[in-house]
Formats: sequence, structure tokens, C-alpha cells
Amino acid sequence: MSGIDVCRQLRQEQGTKALPIILHTARAQEGDVEVGFGAGAGAGDYIVKPFSPRELVSRVEAVLARMRT
Repeated sequence: MSGIDVCRQLRQEQGTKALPIILHTARAQEGDVEVGFGAGAGAGDYIVKPFSPRELVSRVEAVLARMRT
């Protein structure tokens, strides 16, 4: 099962549909990013490998801040 598939499944379940999701992937093509953020997957953010720990922390903080508003 791909990360996109997992994301879609989580979005379909009542208990996890609002769960913040950050996709971490090597797929950096524009189309891949669009699918990750798209209606079916609905990721809160998309991080392409390789990434720095600082970038990860920044992205997690941004997703959590968006959840609070």
C-alpha cells in the first residue's frame, strides 16, 4: 500500500479523517505533490527526501498551527 493509499484510507475513516498527515517521500514530481494534496489524499504537507531535521520540525509546527485555527 502506498503512502497516498494510506492517506486516502485515513481520510475515509470517521476517527482519523481530521488527523494531520505529512507525506514524506522521494517522489518530487509536480504531479505527485498535487496528488498528495488532492481531494482523495488530503495531506497537510509534503516533504521530499532528503530533508533536514529543521525542515521537518518547521513543517510539523506549521501543520499543527493550521489545526489550531
